[in-house]
Amino acid sequence: MIQTLAIVIAIMGAILIVALFALVYKNAKSTKLDRFRSKDAGMADLLNYAAMVDDGVIVGKNGSFMAAWLYSGDDNASSTDQQREMVSFRINQALAGLGNGWMIHVDAPRRPAPNYSERGLSHFPDPITEMIDEERRQLFEGLGTMYEGYFVITATYFPPMLAEQKFVELMFDDDRPSPTQKARTTDLIEKFKRDIVSFESRLGAALKLTRLAGPRR
Repeated sequence: MIQTLAIVIAIMGAILIVALFALVYKNAKSTKLDRFRSKDAGMADLLNYAAMVDDGVIVGKNGSFMAAWLYSGDDNASSTDQQREMVSFRINQALAGLGNGWMIHVDAPRRPAPNYSERGLSHFPDPITEMIDEERRQLFEGLGTMYEGYFVITATYFPPMLAEQKFVELMFDDDRPSPTQKARTTDLIEKFKRDIVSFESRLGAALKLTRLAGPRR
């Protein structure tokens, strides 16, 4: 009788211990931080930039290639109608030469304007011009932080789909071995670099361009 009672107590104790562990595990699981973390995409997920594969060439997460330039043009207010029409014609020619798979977008960010030059760096032929510049300095410095705008043009190229490339390879079959994925990617990068050099040359006839490259070490 005593032995049976001991066995029953042991079994009940084991059941209680298992139930206690299950309760502790359930409470620990419910207090995990995962349930409080947002599942929405963050800024890093929304940005398309993946890596810089060459100087000034960025590859996107969707397989696109991007290159960008700072640009500026002549003053439209002082340009004649014929000059503006010529600029428009040259820009159109530059864009028309890109073909399919290209996208162009323009950004107009702003940055703090440089401070007014120090007094010791300026030299004037007479007191009148010095006073004029001093009034201009006081006006500029009294306005607080000033900003200036600049313009960036970005060219994005979406390479042909792999299925399209294979179809073209079948149409123009030769004895050369099929390129590997690495070789195909390298060829696409080189093609993109040639295309943007040509695009920069054409667009440079209408705008002043400065290519945005990687950091210099």
